Amino acid sequence: MRSADSDSISTANGSPERPPGHSSDLPAEPQVASLRLWALMLGFGTLAGLVAWLGGELCLTAFKPPRHAFNSKGIVLQVTDRREEAVADAKNAALAFALLGGAVGASLGAAGGIARGSNRAAASAALFGLAIGVAGGLCASLILLPMYNVFKATDPDKASTDMLYPLLLHAGIWATAGIAGGLAFARGFGVKGISTTALMGGMIGVAIATVAYEMTGVAFFPEAQTTQFISTTWQTRLFARISVAILAALGIAIAIADPRSRPGAAKAAASR
Repeated sequence: MRSADSDSISTANGSPERPPGHSSDLPAEPQVASLRLWALMLGFGTLAGLVAWLGGELCLTAFKPPRHAFNSKGIVLQVTDRREEAVADAKNAALAFALLGGAVGASLGAAGGIARGSNRAAASAALFGLAIGVAGGLCASLILLPMYNVFKATDPDKASTDMLYPLLLHAGIWATAGIAGGLAFARGFGVKGISTTALMGGMIGVAIATVAYEMTGVAFFPEAQTTQFISTTWQTRLFARISVAILAALGIAIAIADPRSRPGAAKAAASR
């Protein structure tokens, strides 16, 4: 005779069944059809990218380096210092990347709530994603961007020709958007605790987007200076935001939609 507090109960055909209230990384209900999930993630990922791009364009030069008077042969010129320009560029980039993280987190949090069928969960997860996305993007930027400025000042020749360092810089900062999106989606979808499945899906999607952005920029838009914190053309800036947001969303969708990624899938398969 089985005890009442057993971890699982048997159905008529002998297959194990989880009792009500059993904890799981992803909720058993409501089941989301794969096509609907993909459509939601693609739509909200695109929305996040557009919002992040528009916000970034509006505050592209929010921080400006101070100008200093310089007398050149009797002519007074207003000039800026290179170090102060680098600091201003880092602040503007930090603001843009914080907006990116917030947009991705809020959009994918809302997508998770809608996929669950709960407007209340969508609103709560969107606010949660907005908060952690902005905080993550800002903190990562304030740590990594000044470090890269020091590297550029120390070895300007290598900084101007080496593509690996900008790729790692962008990947490290933009990864916070994937993390925020994954955590917010999991919260909206009704996951208890931290969903490593959604989190990893978001990070992998961002990593792919970063490589695509850097390679495309160098190959097709060399004048846009995509290895800088923020590229110099609106087209490449749009491509960066859209690719990060959409591929983060699709990475999460792939991870969530794969039955093998669901907790307990291996045990269930072994028990058949």
